[in-house]
Parts: sequence; structure tokens; C-alpha cells
Amino acid sequence: MISQIKLLIADDQSLSREGLVSLFSNEPGIEVVGQAKDGVKAIELAAELLPNVVIVTPILDKLDGVTVATRISKLPTCPQVIFLSNTHNESQIREAFEAGAKAFLLKSCDFKELSFAVTKVARGDFYLTGPAGQELVTEYIKQAVDSQKPGGVMTQRERQLAKLLADGYSTKEAAEFLNISPKTAETHRASIMKKLGAKNVTDIVRYCIRNYLIEP
Repeated sequence: MISQIKLLIADDQSLSREGLVSLFSNEPGIEVVGQAKDGVKAIELAAELLPNVVIVTPILDKLDGVTVATRISKLPTCPQVIFLSNTHNESQIREAFEAGAKAFLLKSCDFKELSFAVTKVARGDFYLTGPAGQELVTEYIKQAVDSQKPGGVMTQRERQLAKLLADGYSTKEAAEFLNISPKTAETHRASIMKKLGAKNVTDIVRYCIRNYLIEP
């Protein structure tokens, strides 16, 4: 578990960006390590400051938000990306998740919800605002899992789930333990199997032993 979440904020609107910096400065467990008004600077700071989470808006100077999210998501440190937009439509949501974003929220959301999303994606989870958010997220994640290649880096949440599966928990039991839905747990499990090139739980156990997640 990350004790202090390092946050980078990229927003072309100074008032909005500085307002978020001010709000997060009083949020326990979250530290704003940098801010950027253009896409190029956002990528540079993400590589330099090693944030756990990066908030990105669709419209940025020099590079658009989707391009920025795509490049940041591919950094070796694997920072998690949150899209913060003025509009909420399926096309933009799909673009954001396909670019590697882990969450999509409206700028009109409450700060409490945004802070919750930051904490959630820092654990490797996904978040989409709205009552149907989780179902839509699962749909987008499944597409990403189906298309991903073996050998990818597992998120913290996937490592937690892998350890529970290796310890003998069922997917449903692991979901209850991690306080996530069974559908989300199944999606994470599919991602783990794909990344490890695993055929069964025994392969996951071997991975956990090799990486000292469980005792042999």
C-alpha cells in the first residue's frame, strides 16, 4: 500500500490547476509533486518526479490529453492516469481508457469524489463517474485485457489479487477481501493471467513464490 500518493496535475487552465493544487495540499495521504499547463511538460515531469497518479485534462497546450495519457501510461514507472473533462460522452471515455487512463471524471464533480478516484487508481483500480460507471469500466477493461500482450507490468491491485489467489482464495472471496465487485475481480484475474502467460492458478502461485509474495 502506498503511504503517500504523489500526484501530478496537468491542466491548461491556471485557475483550475492551481485550485486543485490548493485543495489537494490539505488532503491527507496525497502530495502534489508538480503541475503542468502543457502536454510536453506533463510528460517531462511525469518521468522526472515519478508521481503515482497524474490528472490530465483533454485539452492541453502542445499535446492533447489523449496523447499525454498514452505516453505517460507507457513510462517505466507506470503512473496511473485520471482524465478530468468538461464533457461526458462515450467516445471521449473510450478514447481515455484506450489511452491508458484508469479513471474518467467530470470537472463538475465534487472534490471528495476526485480525491476518492486518486486513491482508488493509486491502488491499481479503475473508476468512472456516474451510477453505471463500474459496468462501463468493466466493458472497457475487458477490451484492453483481450488485446494486451503477455509480459506487461502488473498493477498493485493485480499483485494483491494474485497473492490472494495463490493463498487459496476463490475469485469471489478475494473480491470480498479487497472490497471490489466479483466482476472487477474476474477482470483483474484475466489481466493477471494474460500478463503472466499463466494457464492456471498454479502458474500464479509460482509467480508469487518467485517474487516473494508468498512463502514457498
